[in-house]
Amino acid sequence: MKKYSYLFIVILIFCTSCDKDLEAININPNQPTEVTTNGLFNNTNKELMTRTRRGMPSGRMALPWIQYSAQRNYTAEDRYQFRNEVNNSLYTDIFLAVKGYKQIIDIVTDPSKKEKVVTYGDPANQLAAARIMIAYAQLQLVDMYGDVPYYSYGTKDPDFQAMTLGTEQEITTPKFAPQEKIYTDLLNELKEAAESINMEATNIFSEGDFLFGSPLKLKKFANSLRLRIANRVKNVLPIAQTHITELVANTAELMESNADNVGQKFQNDPVKPAPFYLDAFVGKRNDFSPTNTFVELLKGETKTAQANPFATIVDPRLFKMVAPISQQVTNDKGETSEVTLAFYYDSSRATEPCIEKNDYVTRTADFYTGMPIGLMDSYTGSQAEFASQFSGTIYKADQTEILMEYAEVAFILAELGNNPQENYTKGIQASMQKWEVSEANITDYLAKMNVVNLETILTQKYIALFLQPYEAWAEYRRTKYPKTLLLPGQTHELIAPGPQQQTEYTFNAANGLTDLPERITYPTDLNLVNKVNKDAAATRMGGDVMSTKLIWAE
Repeated sequence: MKKYSYLFIVILIFCTSCDKDLEAININPNQPTEVTTNGLFNNTNKELMTRTRRGMPSGRMALPWIQYSAQRNYTAEDRYQFRNEVNNSLYTDIFLAVKGYKQIIDIVTDPSKKEKVVTYGDPANQLAAARIMIAYAQLQLVDMYGDVPYYSYGTKDPDFQAMTLGTEQEITTPKFAPQEKIYTDLLNELKEAAESINMEATNIFSEGDFLFGSPLKLKKFANSLRLRIANRVKNVLPIAQTHITELVANTAELMESNADNVGQKFQNDPVKPAPFYLDAFVGKRNDFSPTNTFVELLKGETKTAQANPFATIVDPRLFKMVAPISQQVTNDKGETSEVTLAFYYDSSRATEPCIEKNDYVTRTADFYTGMPIGLMDSYTGSQAEFASQFSGTIYKADQTEILMEYAEVAFILAELGNNPQENYTKGIQASMQKWEVSEANITDYLAKMNVVNLETILTQKYIALFLQPYEAWAEYRRTKYPKTLLLPGQTHELIAPGPQQQTEYTFNAANGLTDLPERITYPTDLNLVNKVNKDAAATRMGGDVMSTKLIWAE
């Protein structure tokens, strides 16, 4: 830059007639001359799903809290003592996503850009997609923290100050909107956005849309997301039932099969791959394993305080989600991670590594052992060597991070009493098909699923939401299912002798919690930039602590 500035001065003095040349000299070739809505949409989606899934934010918080994964080394976060910098990043990254989608709205609604916007795709659908994704992102925020700064496209409310302008510029210290107002507006935004979709158009964006592709898929996502929210708040916001009644009466506009699933697919290369691939095969990290409680649930075992509702029944998804011990994990490229080999503690069973390309069909359920959740750091060295890894499917470079899927919709409908047996069966079937379980194994498993009640519906929903930790955590807080989780203060057997030859351990949680966290405390950065409004929100909710329940929590 100094070079160009000096050159500018010299030329200006000696050759004032060369204005056009000067302009060319000072153009940064790496800076895009035009910000397109399709480019913004694609980049914001990828950033949102990369920065908030797997890796640091969810891997250190929601994934272990809902007991899908346990850390193999440092377990403070598993016991609810998270790192402030991770929380600061999570909060900021979601707001940056909202800002990215809001920028699309600003471009689409700018009259001076009307001609350009048409070249990016259908204008009405671009606006609808931005509104719907803003709702999706802000749902994550309110579900995690409670009252938060909130932006609404369609509702002008003095409490909605995020991304909004004051007299001259954006409000830098926005109010924190109450949860009741946020959830009510999210429902309205999704309804209005879905109704605004131009179903006659052939696309949403002309290119760069790797989530939806068609107006119909966008509409089904919006309506399904609205059903999720309405079901969550139905016991505290009367308006939610109106939304449920409307949506259940027209299920053809909800997700109806796995073809309607919405997810962010990553690149099949080491440049911009899925988060787990990046950590394991590029970063050479080996931080996470599936938990003992999740593996036991799939194996039909009961080793926690309350019984497994599917006792003695082995779930065939076990062999798709988890790698057997004594198995090195390979991905679809044939790459083998250097750090993913585990052995049985029991020396009477095979300990020779069997390197196969995710072909686990010859292994029985006893070849799968989860990492104990809730351990103290001093125990991990004696346990990690004997714990299973996630399956090679999960380590694919082009793995898809799911925003929402049909199986969840089916379980919501079953919970609501809408053809419960049929939708319960369809939910299990859809989840198994997504994980590529054979039709014969699906049929065999479904034949054993004869009991349909709230516990079985919500436990199957928990399994189907595997690796969608924020939604699974929200559902646990709302319902207290599944009952198979290990809670603070409870004991569980170890998978190998502990550091003092112990055979069991106790889950000792931080922060005095006796159950899963009810919320994440506000980021410490807010004390520097918006403390007054943050403190007011904390007082209104009942305190900025992890045990403060959100309005819909049981």
